[in-house]
Amino acid sequence: MNQQIDVYISDNCAECEKLIQFLEEANLSFYEKNTTKDKQNLMELQQQNVFITPAVIIDDHHPIIGFQPDKIIRLVNL
Repeated sequence: MNQQIDVYISDNCAECEKLIQFLEEANLSFYEKNTTKDKQNLMELQQQNVFITPAVIIDDHHPIIGFQPDKIIRLVNL
């Protein structure tokens, strides 16, 4: 099952770093979208009614706010 996983992060965010490390260790493909460096990424995130990082959006829905590995695993069917 190939799902699109968009990961919204910001600079100087410890939870963001933990999330990226978790996804890499789980061998999940994801698109990293830094909201500090690219305001377009921030606008995309806000269109999902999410205003904080880290956030994970799976297949353009299922927003996961913060570092919630159990929820990510459940939604990507690992």
